[in-house]
Amino acid sequence: MRALPALLTAAASLAALLTVPSAGADLDDQESLTKLPPRYVIAHRGAGAYLAPENTAAAFERGAADPTVHLLEFDVRTLKDGTGGVWHDSTVDRISTSTGPVSSFTKAAFKRLTIDAGTWFGGDAADAHPLLLTEVLDRYAHRKPLLADPKDPAAAETVIAAVRARGLTHRVQMQSHDLGALIKAREAGMVAQLLIGTETQAAAAPPERLKEAGISRVSLSATLPDAVISRYVRAGLTVSCYDVNRHHRRDELYALGVRGIDTDDPGYISGRGFTRAADPFRKRTWWPGHMGNGQSAAALGPHQRGTFTRPHWWTVPAGDDPLFARQGWAFPLGRTYTLTAAVRFEKLVSDRTRWAGLYFSARHDHAFTDARHPLNGGYTVILRQNGSLQLYRKDPNKTKLLKTVKTPAIRAGTVARLAITVSPKTIEFRRTDGAGAGAVVADSAHRGPYLFLGRPGSGPQVSFSQVKVDRAPR
Repeated sequence: MRALPALLTAAASLAALLTVPSAGADLDDQESLTKLPPRYVIAHRGAGAYLAPENTAAAFERGAADPTVHLLEFDVRTLKDGTGGVWHDSTVDRISTSTGPVSSFTKAAFKRLTIDAGTWFGGDAADAHPLLLTEVLDRYAHRKPLLADPKDPAAAETVIAAVRARGLTHRVQMQSHDLGALIKAREAGMVAQLLIGTETQAAAAPPERLKEAGISRVSLSATLPDAVISRYVRAGLTVSCYDVNRHHRRDELYALGVRGIDTDDPGYISGRGFTRAADPFRKRTWWPGHMGNGQSAAALGPHQRGTFTRPHWWTVPAGDDPLFARQGWAFPLGRTYTLTAAVRFEKLVSDRTRWAGLYFSARHDHAFTDARHPLNGGYTVILRQNGSLQLYRKDPNKTKLLKTVKTPAIRAGTVARLAITVSPKTIEFRRTDGAGAGAVVADSAHRGPYLFLGRPGSGPQVSFSQVKVDRAPR
């Protein structure tokens, strides 16, 4: 989740702000400053924070080259000497090798920080140094429209001044929870967008008041009730929603009339250009759509979506929290296909009924643990440490065991090879590593497009490799 500053001031203070005359472009001209298609995608923190280390040159390069992205969002904080630094958190602790408030670093010290992406982002992500606001504007504003998110009042002033000095008011939008800062941005000729994260904030900034202030765009948290979001749409404002990383929520928002999707995973949200048949882990990079159950852009790491451990292997560490990571590279699965995978049991746990599993033909991309959602449905093949190979059907509010096959018990280091063949009417599942056991089950309840890999809570450390989807010819 984005770090939220203090709530908007009380309604009386807000009303006073709204009496400020709004100079510059009128609403129609403001909308034309940055032309966007009827539906547009905003890449959160440069490229989408699940695809590249946030706010780094690597992220901006990827975002600028991504044809599915229309705006590159980035964060700005004020450094000790008043310079604008591109950074999300109030401290440098989470993603760098140093500690302390961002505001305690001079421009020179800030540029010397090491962003240790290999540690917190994982894979083959290279370490980097942070960017300054001026570097982002000079390198990327002419390649793709930008969306600046200043995190403090001084940073907002710095953004406005730098954008205006470079004549980039038609290329850089600004968003903020601070309506006063947005009014100043609009007076400078920039497109201004109010961020609203809570119902309290929405109540303090209803659509009518925003229109009176000349603010025609809002970015709402996707967790807000649909009725709140619809109110801004019906008022004729340009509405985008942030932290949208699953197809089911994207589609719900589009149905409400939301135009913009601010996402950590633009390729997956766009739904095109990334499908692979095999070897998704070979290059040790995160493919679009690889997302853990509780993943957030602010908390990436092994406990969120696993880690790459060696060529061709992706590992889910042992732990108390369930970790089933969505595999967007396999989307869409289709009604007829064969799924194969090698599963290595790295570290066992004392409970021999714990397991590794493949959740497939899922109808929607809700988190695997969201079993009670009325849209959920799919199947899970699990291999328990005691050797039981089982097929379950997951329906809304319940899970049903369809078949159990006995195979040899698992030992630490065992590599089990699983094969699942899905046809319109049956599911065949088996071990193909010499265990020689499997079964065919007649069941046609779910034929969804999504795949997840992982293990339950209090589960063993398991690694997946050679995951392949062979789709039937159309």
